[in-house]
Amino acid sequence: MHCSKAIRQLQLYIDQKLPIEQMRVLEAHLSICSDCRAEYFILEEIDQSLQQMVMIAEPADLTTNVMKRISSSTQVATAPAADLPTSSVFRPSLTEVLTAIVLATVAMLGLILEQLVMRGFISLSDRSPLFVFGLTLWNSLVTFDSQTFMTVLWIFGTVLGVWITLIVAGSDMRNVWFKAVVDRLPVRL
Repeated sequence: MHCSKAIRQLQLYIDQKLPIEQMRVLEAHLSICSDCRAEYFILEEIDQSLQQMVMIAEPADLTTNVMKRISSSTQVATAPAADLPTSSVFRPSLTEVLTAIVLATVAMLGLILEQLVMRGFISLSDRSPLFVFGLTLWNSLVTFDSQTFMTVLWIFGTVLGVWITLIVAGSDMRNVWFKAVVDRLPVRL
Protein backbone atom coordinates (compact mmCIF):
# COMPACT_ATOMS: atom_id res chain seq x y z
CA MET A 1 0.00 0.00 0.00
CA HIS A 2 1.21 3.51 -0.84
CA CYS A 3 1.46 6.15 1.87
CA SER A 4 -0.96 8.50 0.08
CA LYS A 5 -3.68 5.85 0.08
CA ALA A 6 -2.93 4.92 3.69
CA ILE A 7 -3.22 8.55 4.86
CA ARG A 8 -6.58 8.90 3.08
CA GLN A 9 -7.86 5.83 4.92
CA LEU A 10 -6.61 6.74 8.41
CA GLN A 11 -9.70 8.70 9.48
CA LEU A 12 -11.97 5.91 8.23
CA TYR A 13 -9.87 3.47 10.24
CA ILE A 14 -10.18 5.57 13.41
CA ASP A 15 -13.95 5.86 12.87
CA GLN A 16 -14.08 2.07 12.24
CA LYS A 17 -15.69 2.53 8.83
CA LEU A 18 -13.23 0.43 6.81
CA PRO A 19 -13.98 -3.14 5.72
CA ILE A 20 -12.00 -5.77 7.66
CA GLU A 21 -9.66 -6.68 4.76
CA GLN A 22 -8.71 -2.99 4.20
CA MET A 23 -8.16 -2.59 7.95
CA ARG A 24 -5.67 -5.49 7.90
CA VAL A 25 -3.80 -4.05 4.90
CA LEU A 26 -3.66 -0.62 6.57
CA GLU A 27 -2.47 -2.12 9.87
CA ALA A 28 0.28 -3.98 8.02
CA HIS A 29 1.36 -0.73 6.35
CA LEU A 30 1.31 1.16 9.69
CA SER A 31 3.56 -1.49 11.24
CA ILE A 32 6.32 -0.80 8.70
CA CYS A 33 5.85 2.94 7.87
CA SER A 34 6.85 5.37 10.62
CA ASP A 35 5.52 8.46 8.77
CA CYS A 36 2.01 7.03 8.40
CA ARG A 37 2.14 5.76 11.98
CA ALA A 38 3.00 9.28 13.20
CA GLU A 39 0.07 10.67 11.19
CA TYR A 40 -2.18 8.01 12.72
CA PHE A 41 -1.13 8.99 16.26
CA ILE A 42 -1.84 12.66 15.53
CA LEU A 43 -5.31 11.86 14.19
CA GLU A 44 -5.99 9.54 17.12
CA GLU A 45 -5.01 12.29 19.57
CA ILE A 46 -7.28 14.79 17.82
CA ASP A 47 -10.15 12.28 17.89
CA GLN A 48 -9.70 11.68 21.62
CA SER A 49 -9.56 15.43 22.31
CA LEU A 50 -12.78 15.94 20.39
CA GLN A 51 -14.53 13.18 22.32
CA GLN A 52 -13.50 14.75 25.63
CA MET A 53 -14.94 18.16 24.73
CA VAL A 54 -17.95 19.28 26.68
CA MET A 55 -20.77 20.57 24.52
CA ILE A 56 -22.22 23.90 25.58
CA ALA A 57 -25.95 24.37 25.18
CA GLU A 58 -26.97 27.49 23.35
CA PRO A 59 -29.36 29.92 25.01
CA ALA A 60 -32.99 29.64 23.93
CA ASP A 61 -33.08 33.24 22.69
CA LEU A 62 -29.81 33.10 20.73
CA THR A 63 -31.44 33.46 17.31
CA THR A 64 -33.53 36.42 18.45
CA ASN A 65 -30.50 38.19 19.95
CA VAL A 66 -28.40 37.66 16.83
CA MET A 67 -31.17 38.96 14.57
CA LYS A 68 -31.58 42.07 16.77
CA ARG A 69 -27.85 42.79 16.57
CA ILE A 70 -27.84 42.36 12.81
CA SER A 71 -30.78 44.70 12.32
CA SER A 72 -29.31 47.37 14.61
CA SER A 73 -25.86 47.18 12.97
CA THR A 74 -27.44 47.49 9.51
CA GLN A 75 -29.32 50.62 10.55
CA VAL A 76 -26.19 52.17 12.02
CA ALA A 77 -24.12 51.32 8.96
CA THR A 78 -26.61 52.77 6.47
CA ALA A 79 -27.41 55.97 8.36
CA PRO A 80 -24.01 57.76 8.04
CA ALA A 81 -23.59 56.66 4.42
CA ALA A 82 -26.63 58.76 3.42
CA ASP A 83 -24.97 61.89 4.87
CA LEU A 84 -21.74 61.45 2.91
CA PRO A 85 -21.40 63.30 -0.40
CA THR A 86 -21.47 60.97 -3.34
CA SER A 87 -18.55 61.25 -5.72
CA SER A 88 -18.49 59.51 -9.01
CA VAL A 89 -15.69 58.84 -11.42
CA PHE A 90 -18.04 59.91 -14.22
CA ARG A 91 -18.72 63.36 -12.69
CA PRO A 92 -15.43 65.28 -12.90
CA SER A 93 -15.18 68.91 -11.84
CA LEU A 94 -14.93 71.75 -14.33
CA THR A 95 -11.16 72.12 -13.85
CA GLU A 96 -10.64 68.41 -14.46
CA VAL A 97 -12.68 68.55 -17.68
CA LEU A 98 -10.80 71.64 -18.90
CA THR A 99 -7.45 70.02 -18.15
CA ALA A 100 -8.43 66.90 -20.06
CA ILE A 101 -9.58 69.05 -23.03
CA VAL A 102 -6.29 71.00 -23.08
CA LEU A 103 -4.21 67.82 -22.96
CA ALA A 104 -6.29 66.18 -25.69
CA THR A 105 -5.89 69.33 -27.83
CA VAL A 106 -2.10 69.28 -27.44
CA ALA A 107 -1.99 65.61 -28.38
CA MET A 108 -4.23 66.23 -31.42
CA LEU A 109 -2.09 69.15 -32.58
CA GLY A 110 0.94 66.88 -32.48
CA LEU A 111 -0.83 64.39 -34.73
CA ILE A 112 -2.01 67.10 -37.12
CA LEU A 113 1.47 68.64 -37.39
CA GLU A 114 2.88 65.28 -38.42
CA GLN A 115 0.82 65.36 -41.61
CA LEU A 116 2.37 67.63 -44.25
CA VAL A 117 -0.96 68.40 -45.91
CA MET A 118 -2.42 69.79 -42.68
CA ARG A 119 0.57 72.11 -42.06
CA GLY A 120 -0.38 74.16 -45.10
CA PHE A 121 -3.80 75.01 -43.66
CA ILE A 122 -2.37 76.51 -40.47
CA SER A 123 -1.59 80.18 -41.06
CA LEU A 124 0.01 80.82 -37.65
CA SER A 125 3.39 79.55 -38.83
CA ASP A 126 4.28 82.94 -40.39
CA ARG A 127 3.43 85.03 -37.30
CA SER A 128 4.13 83.14 -34.10
CA PRO A 129 7.74 82.44 -33.04
CA LEU A 130 6.46 79.94 -30.45
CA PHE A 131 4.64 78.03 -33.16
CA VAL A 132 7.74 78.07 -35.37
CA PHE A 133 9.81 76.76 -32.45
CA GLY A 134 7.24 74.02 -31.79
CA LEU A 135 7.17 73.05 -35.46
CA THR A 136 10.98 72.98 -35.62
CA LEU A 137 11.12 70.83 -32.48
CA TRP A 138 8.53 68.47 -33.92
CA ASN A 139 10.45 68.18 -37.21
CA SER A 140 13.67 67.40 -35.34
CA LEU A 141 11.89 64.67 -33.38
CA VAL A 142 10.46 63.19 -36.55
CA THR A 143 13.85 63.07 -38.28
CA PHE A 144 15.41 60.83 -35.58
CA ASP A 145 15.57 57.15 -36.35
CA SER A 146 12.15 55.57 -35.98
CA GLN A 147 13.00 53.28 -33.08
CA THR A 148 14.18 56.15 -30.85
CA PHE A 149 11.22 58.28 -31.87
CA MET A 150 8.74 55.49 -31.12
CA THR A 151 10.33 54.94 -27.70
CA VAL A 152 10.11 58.64 -26.85
CA LEU A 153 6.54 58.78 -28.16
CA TRP A 154 5.58 55.67 -26.15
CA ILE A 155 7.03 57.12 -22.92
CA PHE A 156 5.33 60.48 -23.54
CA GLY A 157 2.02 58.80 -24.38
CA THR A 158 2.14 56.61 -21.28
CA VAL A 159 2.91 59.55 -18.98
CA LEU A 160 0.24 61.65 -20.70
CA GLY A 161 -2.31 58.84 -20.41
CA VAL A 162 -1.64 58.31 -16.71
CA TRP A 163 -1.76 62.05 -16.14
CA ILE A 164 -5.08 62.46 -18.00
CA THR A 165 -6.55 59.47 -16.18
CA LEU A 166 -5.56 60.84 -12.80
CA ILE A 167 -6.88 64.31 -13.67
CA VAL A 168 -10.24 62.99 -14.89
CA ALA A 169 -10.59 60.36 -12.16
CA GLY A 170 -10.96 62.90 -9.37
CA SER A 171 -9.23 63.51 -6.07
CA ASP A 172 -10.48 60.31 -4.38
CA MET A 173 -8.99 58.11 -7.09
CA ARG A 174 -5.73 60.15 -7.08
CA ASN A 175 -5.41 59.64 -3.33
CA VAL A 176 -5.96 55.88 -3.67
CA TRP A 177 -3.44 55.69 -6.51
CA PHE A 178 -0.85 57.77 -4.64
CA LYS A 179 -1.26 55.61 -1.50
CA ALA A 180 -0.81 52.43 -3.58
CA VAL A 181 2.36 53.84 -5.18
CA VAL A 182 3.80 54.93 -1.82
CA ASP A 183 3.03 51.53 -0.27
CA ARG A 184 5.04 49.80 -2.99
CA LEU A 185 8.12 52.03 -2.65
CA PRO A 186 11.10 50.36 -0.98
CA VAL A 187 11.86 53.56 0.96
CA ARG A 188 9.02 55.24 2.86
CA LEU A 189 8.44 58.95 2.27
